[in-house]
Amino acid sequence: MVFINASHYRTIGRMMFFMLWAALLARLVTGQSQDSCYADDVNPYLLFATDTPYEEVNDMNARPVIIEQCEAKQFWLISRHGTRYADADEVDDLKDLYDLQAKIIKNHEKDGKGTLCAQDLENLKLWTLQVVSNVKSDLTPQGYKDLHDLGDRFKSRFPALFNQTVTKDSFKVRFTTKQRTAASAIAFVDGLFGTGMGLEFPEPLDDDLLIKPYASCKKWEKDVESNKDTTKEMKNFEGGALVTTLLGTVSSRLGFDKTLDIDDINLIYSACRYDKAWHLDKVSPWCAAFTDDDLKVLEYREDLELYYSTGYGNDLNKKVGCPPVKDFLDRFSDIEKGNAQPAGVLYFTHHEMILLLLTSLGFDKDQQPLTSKNYDQMSNRQWRSSVISPFAANLAAVFFECGVGEPYRVQLYFNEHLLDIDGCTKGLCDWSYFKKQFGSISSSCNLDFC
Repeated sequence: MVFINASHYRTIGRMMFFMLWAALLARLVTGQSQDSCYADDVNPYLLFATDTPYEEVNDMNARPVIIEQCEAKQFWLISRHGTRYADADEVDDLKDLYDLQAKIIKNHEKDGKGTLCAQDLENLKLWTLQVVSNVKSDLTPQGYKDLHDLGDRFKSRFPALFNQTVTKDSFKVRFTTKQRTAASAIAFVDGLFGTGMGLEFPEPLDDDLLIKPYASCKKWEKDVESNKDTTKEMKNFEGGALVTTLLGTVSSRLGFDKTLDIDDINLIYSACRYDKAWHLDKVSPWCAAFTDDDLKVLEYREDLELYYSTGYGNDLNKKVGCPPVKDFLDRFSDIEKGNAQPAGVLYFTHHEMILLLLTSLGFDKDQQPLTSKNYDQMSNRQWRSSVISPFAANLAAVFFECGVGEPYRVQLYFNEHLLDIDGCTKGLCDWSYFKKQFGSISSSCNLDFC
């Protein structure tokens, strides 16, 4: 027989009452009715457009690639640099966050306004800017790890190709004039070989028409970069209902009676993204200002700008993005003809080049263009910079010589995911078919119009 002790349950009831009362008091102390705690979110939204951490989107599977009776003859890679620090202007702007930080804390603790939970508020109190102006835009320690580990995984996938003697002729490396691309090249080579000894690291070109053609193309600068129409859709979106609502809800969440302007929101968003990209294992306190839906709106805003400046929103982008495509197609053709080629070709560049390259190839193209008015219809869009141009975004092309069937074959990897190209078998393309699909890019690639 089971006896129920009524006094025991009355004691438990009193304890639960006091616990609930304590929780209510905590809310009254820190402000209004609280949102959920960002610090407790085990699956936060981390797709931050071009400041997305690489580990959010890549394929970590590094098993050896085995294709029966086929041998990898060349590995060709173009990669964006790894995670970088903010530039000098951004660092100066981010210092303004100290004033916002103090106001948000006052809003919650003294004025009883705002809805950040106690832990998110405590994290914000402890925040300090983790960068100084003298490392402007340089590669971060996380950025070095991005590229080092990328090289290490590709070595695991193609051990025979990368376990050979390293000479200045067997592997070619190229990067832009920026420290972050040079350091990324060194990190990748360290991941491949453990050392860069034997490799030649050439001086970068001021006008590099292969891996940074857009910077030397006056027509692109005039018709795209400096063209007001390029940012028209983004600005229309900023002035629309979604962003206007976001400004109000974020302001209220942080305890402000007056609505913050877009510059304040941009500053908070930058801190949220950079903090997370620099320190993957830590919570960025500034991200607590946003809901997942807020972050998706801000992501789309950046995608709109990139769609017209580097994507399908301007026909000129496809023409400017062709040089790297021509490069790997021509190199593979040389191998087919029996001409000598290095085992590895490694290029390190910037997010603009990656996006222009994808546009030239016709990848990640949506059926309808991105506009300021079709946000809801584009939730599953292909043109999502978080996925196609995060830090360390990369395209690898591998050329195989085979002893049976088609003598040469090709694989493409994007952010380490094997691409399943129409007409190919599980990502493995016959070279003859691949040339028919993409060969015209090489034959028509010409930057004389610049």
